[in-house]
Amino acid sequence: MCARTGRARRRRTLHPRPDAPLLGEGRGESSPRLPRGCRSVADRPPAVTVKIGLLGTGLIGGSIGLALRALPDVTDVFAYDLDPEVRDQAVRRGAATRAANTPADAVSEADVVFIAAPVGAIAQLALDAAAAAKQGAIITDVGSTKSRLVIEMEKSIPDGVTFIGGHPMAGTEDEGIEAADAALFEGCWWILTPTGRVDAASFGALNTLLGRLGARVMALDAERHDDLMAIVSHLPHLTAATLMNLAADRGKEHAGLLSLAAGGFRDVTRVAASNPDIWLDICEENRDAIASVLDEFSRRVLELGELVRSRDRDELRKRFLKARTARRNLPGKRVSGEVIELHVPVPDRPGVLAEVTTTVGELGVNIEDLQIAHAEEGGRGTLRLLVAGSDAAERVRAALSTRGYDVKQISL
Repeated sequence: MCARTGRARRRRTLHPRPDAPLLGEGRGESSPRLPRGCRSVADRPPAVTVKIGLLGTGLIGGSIGLALRALPDVTDVFAYDLDPEVRDQAVRRGAATRAANTPADAVSEADVVFIAAPVGAIAQLALDAAAAAKQGAIITDVGSTKSRLVIEMEKSIPDGVTFIGGHPMAGTEDEGIEAADAALFEGCWWILTPTGRVDAASFGALNTLLGRLGARVMALDAERHDDLMAIVSHLPHLTAATLMNLAADRGKEHAGLLSLAAGGFRDVTRVAASNPDIWLDICEENRDAIASVLDEFSRRVLELGELVRSRDRDELRKRFLKARTARRNLPGKRVSGEVIELHVPVPDRPGVLAEVTTTVGELGVNIEDLQIAHAEEGGRGTLRLLVAGSDAAERVRAALSTRGYDVKQISL
């Protein structure tokens, strides 16, 4: 599980404070205009209450519900699960305020809908939710594959409802509402996959909400997300399952083999204890990217076997050293440094928000906060991005500049 660490800074907190307004006027419009005198969406009068729809109350859905219930302006979490007992248990555990009998009942009053279901079921649930949702609602999901889902939603989602694909990079090998934890998302990445149909106000509202759960938001193109997940999430599980099966099979021949499994083996194979049905859907939905990375991994394992057979100590040592260096240089959970505000003038046209946020996401940089200020005239506005650290801010500025944006940097 990810651990969250705090860091103080001037003027704002890295993750919005628990009582920060979640939703403001204009969310859901393709080009929201600010009331006269307001500089950004953050200046709008906050909603008095916020209602959440939750489809699926297992480990992830239940954890979302528990975390949301801790926010003072989230007064209602309507939860639906296929299993009526699980719905009721979500209420008893405090992850929901009411158990809904149907998906439509759970989402009809909701401002934001989270779909926490197996990957193979998300698309239909998302379409059903969109049909039942009120105007201006935001719908998101937690699945670890995105391309097929986003394509389907782009074709079919009705006007007036915004879908933003999501994937929290958090979890445990445990499952079910019993394992739900309000702190599950603290300090962890939560990937969003906005498209050209997503307006800045809706993205900003969801970004703010996820930040209040302790998550760090990164925006990626859906196809790029799936390619990356094949390497850092899906391949590790398949590798762990293969190693565990190898050891189990050899254990039939050598009594006591598994009792010798120490910390390294247990660490490497931990994810093999996950729900196998979840992984069947993932392998189906992301089969092309997974098959491609499996091919490359297999080639590298065969090369390693040849090096061992040929007793090539020098080459083996190079590979071990490279791996050790890469492992030691894995990014930490937080980025140190001051918080920088970047002002990005943008034209008022579809797709700008997705282009800017996914460009930042490709750099591995978290957008700590996002606001938009619209000009009274001229069809232009200004995106205001907060990023942590001067190095990260410079990389963002350079990347956006190469795409033709005139970025201004302001230290807070």
